[in-house]
Amino acid sequence: MINKIERLKQAAEARDKRQYAEACRIYQEILDAFGPDPDVMWGLAQAEFALSIVSPDSEDAHGYNAIRWIERALALKSDRPEYHYTLADMLEHVGATNYEAAACAYRRAIELEPFHAPALSRLAMLYGVPEDVVTLEEAISCCETALRINPTRSLWAVLARLYHYAGRQDDSQHAFINSLLEREDKGPIPY
Repeated sequence: MINKIERLKQAAEARDKRQYAEACRIYQEILDAFGPDPDVMWGLAQAEFALSIVSPDSEDAHGYNAIRWIERALALKSDRPEYHYTLADMLEHVGATNYEAAACAYRRAIELEPFHAPALSRLAMLYGVPEDVVTLEEAISCCETALRINPTRSLWAVLARLYHYAGRQDDSQHAFINSLLEREDKGPIPY
């Protein structure tokens, strides 16, 4: 009988070493031995998604496998914002990009955890995709909230662009200046 915790550690170590096929194999072994577990499925989905990036194929089989695994995890436990965030990220990047479904999944993650900074920032960044899945007002609101939680240069730059589109030139200039002053490691430079 395998030790679940030890095997999970081994899968995490394989992912850390970017041995994604090995991580997938270990996660599958855990599921075979212990039955459905949404957290293990989430790990398997992430490993499959990483494998789709480092080892792409014309059908994006690993990417679609990743989506199937995260959907199975969500079917078992739909109240986990990180699962919705993971699904959204995959929907943005696998095969024929589905920005509308990705936006819905980001919104669900935010609904479950209103201060989920990664989902807030990624939803804001969907403003301007051809499918018009995010309004300018929603993008600005999400970006402002994400910045209050986790200020970064790149988010300040996104907010500067969004303010510019909204015709808020003073706010855009202020956000742009903040993008130049923000230290990625320690927050804003005190002045």
